[in-house]
Amino acid sequence: MAVMMLVLMGMLGLAALDTVTQDRQVAGFQSRARAAFYAAEAGVGTSKNLVRTAGERSVVPVLATTSLGDTATYPYGRPSFAGDPDFVNPVRYVRDGSPWSQGGDLRVGKQKLVNTLWQSNVRGDTPDGASARLEAMLTKLLASGYGG
Repeated sequence: MAVMMLVLMGMLGLAALDTVTQDRQVAGFQSRARAAFYAAEAGVGTSKNLVRTAGERSVVPVLATTSLGDTATYPYGRPSFAGDPDFVNPVRYVRDGSPWSQGGDLRVGKQKLVNTLWQSNVRGDTPDGASARLEAMLTKLLASGYGG
């Protein structure tokens, strides 16, 4: 009877050990996915600044590949972001807004300003292969000529 109880207790211990190992593995996957998402989010913030500095619609902002953090924080490789490789221009002008669609326009004196819409497609990566893709619509107020 005692041997039977020892075998049963050993099997319960092995089952608990297996469960803990699987939980740690899932937590690691979630951590890497979160780091990739945060890297992509940093890329959207950078593309927002690029659009903010664009002086006209014909400007094609270049979103360079950027590594985040330092080697002390990320000793096994740093997460990074770049423009989504599925798009030729990951940050691009889409169209002018109008009062009945997204955006709108504003007149200052005879100068007409319009809320322009830009699209940003960013991909965040971690050194171990996790990746996240984000798409964002950005706006910027630009001159559109003289109104009547």
